[in-house]
Amino acid sequence: MKQNPIVHPGFLLKEDILEFNNLSVTDAAKLLGITRINLSKIINEKSAISPNMAIRISKVFGGSPDFWLKLQMRYDLINAEKEFEKKNIQLEKYNKAS
Repeated sequence: MKQNPIVHPGFLLKEDILEFNNLSVTDAAKLLGITRINLSKIINEKSAISPNMAIRISKVFGGSPDFWLKLQMRYDLINAEKEFEKKNIQLEKYNKAS
């Protein structure tokens, strides 16, 4: 079974919102009330979308804050699972004694 690729929410913000609407990073940052540098870090997948940023994106461009945060959480969790497997950490499930 093929797994969907991991997509950072900043990539979706860049491709599906900024580029689709021909918005520059500067113009989008102004609409969001943040610095151009902050938005650039997000769309270049160097920073995560915080709850505050999720609210801003939701109010300006749509989608619920929950949607944006779930995208970020999924991205983070999949990457954490890959790193965990890469380190080959062996843990055993706790079984409570009777």
